[in-house]
Amino acid sequence: MFVYHELISTTKEYMSCVTAVDGEWLAELGPMFFSIKESFESALKRRQMERLNAAAMEKEMEERKRREEEEAKQESKKRLLLQNKELTGRSSAVATPGRLANATPKFMPKKRGRIGL
Repeated sequence: MFVYHELISTTKEYMSCVTAVDGEWLAELGPMFFSIKESFESALKRRQMERLNAAAMEKEMEERKRREEEEAKQESKKRLLLQNKELTGRSSAVATPGRLANATPKFMPKKRGRIGL
């Protein structure tokens, strides 16, 4: 591709101020105006690569999801074990000063005093 400033027409046509321009330069510097058309083979290869990449990403996502599920199961098992250990380690006895170790506190009714003055 050529870019010229002036075209001189005599018995032949002459161009002055001529510059050679590579099509890739136009696509690089002005992508909103120019694009490079892909050949059929390169477009086919690109689509195949996109499909392979999509399949690989899908497989990777499934593997990650499976791993996360396994980790969640292990975490819940650990949490249950810790809860069971905490529950079995706790004693339900209440420490009351002046009472026997396993004795139940006695019910003591309130003393009623005199009514009135």
